[in-house]
Amino acid sequence: MDKVLFESEGKKYYLVSAQNNIVLYKSGEDSSKMNLIDNAISDFDASFADKNIVIIYFSKEQNIVLATLNNDNKIVKKILYHYNDKTIYIDNFRLIICNDDVHVFFMEHNLSNPKKILLKHYISNGTLKVNEIAVINNIQIKPFYSVALDKFGMLHLVYVTTENTQKIYYTTFINNIWTLKTTVSEAVSIEYPNIKIDDKRNIHICWVEENIIKELKYRKKIDGRWPKGSWDKKITLSFSDTILEPCISIIDSSIWCTWIQQNTFYSAISSDGGNSFSRPFKLAEKPSSYELVKKIEPSSEKITYANQNGYELLFDTDKNDISYDKDSYFTFYIKEVQEYLSTLSKKIENLQKEKIHLERNLNQKSYEIALKNRSIEELKENLKKFYEDRTKYTTKIDNLNSVCNNILSENEKLKKQIKDLQNKIIILNSKLNEKAENGTIDKIKSIFFGKSNEHL
Repeated sequence: MDKVLFESEGKKYYLVSAQNNIVLYKSGEDSSKMNLIDNAISDFDASFADKNIVIIYFSKEQNIVLATLNNDNKIVKKILYHYNDKTIYIDNFRLIICNDDVHVFFMEHNLSNPKKILLKHYISNGTLKVNEIAVINNIQIKPFYSVALDKFGMLHLVYVTTENTQKIYYTTFINNIWTLKTTVSEAVSIEYPNIKIDDKRNIHICWVEENIIKELKYRKKIDGRWPKGSWDKKITLSFSDTILEPCISIIDSSIWCTWIQQNTFYSAISSDGGNSFSRPFKLAEKPSSYELVKKIEPSSEKITYANQNGYELLFDTDKNDISYDKDSYFTFYIKEVQEYLSTLSKKIENLQKEKIHLERNLNQKSYEIALKNRSIEELKENLKKFYEDRTKYTTKIDNLNSVCNNILSENEKLKKQIKDLQNKIIILNSKLNEKAENGTIDKIKSIFFGKSNEHL
């Protein structure tokens, strides 16, 4: 939230976020302002607790802070949680206080992984409990969840996630746990989920979804063996590319769905609990000062259209002449229907152009794939030939290895034979030398003694 309205002692006030400050403005002739908080780096939300205003925000010091504005205009701060990781950033706060329970909803961003966003719920009632409700990927910047508190103190939540397509889910908080989520709708794009609970515990949800063109959708869940029950069919309330910020209100037991379209407020009313709706009608031209804000009271809160002075958009509850149409999507006046058909024709024309472009791309890709398949077949043939040649070469190598091994073996034998011959030569040379020496001695003896001493 960026703006919260409230009344105190008959005077109107509003809280506004501006340049890291949360400022309290007083409306009326004696208008004034007061800087309450100067270290808020996120949006904020506020609620009543024991007639005091309580504000939730994310500080420069990486703290989720609960600040209480007392009757003497003094701020008392309490740190609910501190993040040591400087890459964490928190925003999109919703604060709901019921009895002694403080419920805080917010988006947790991690700057190191910007596409991943966590939807978290903190509940504080003496101790702090953290619930991670959903992991969101590639979600748009617009608020993607809406939460409501029924008169029995139960929380009801709808939120949008991006998977293969975008889906809107519903879940409720019972016995300190979130129940199994239910798929409400699925489309290419879903925006602006809004939820409201009536006194009979029937759940009313509206949102904007787009497949071919943007449509304002409505769906309700009928109470039955709570929290079970059945979901009714989806109803299309409007169709236009300019639908913004739809909001459900319950006025005199009638269901009002109000939204901004072409800078004008439109409404559609259901007097039978959401089974059928009137055709949309212009509620008022949209003054620039009116915006979707949260208005809080000591015993309740609501999301409504109001200006900075705290005055809400007027709803004319006398609508006896409004006709209802249960089945037709074409619930606008002829002008709006023609505008819708014109926009739809342009969408279809653009889709046809895109189809032709895609078909050309497909043909080009098919041609490229055919070339690649041909190359793959050639590669397969070359690979097959390579394997065959490798087998032949492997066989030749094996034969050569065998011949080489035989040669090496023969070489070793020859080396051994040569060594044996060398030994024999050495022995023969030794014998020859010995004989030569003996013959010389005999000659010497014959010279001195006249004959050889053969008898000796």
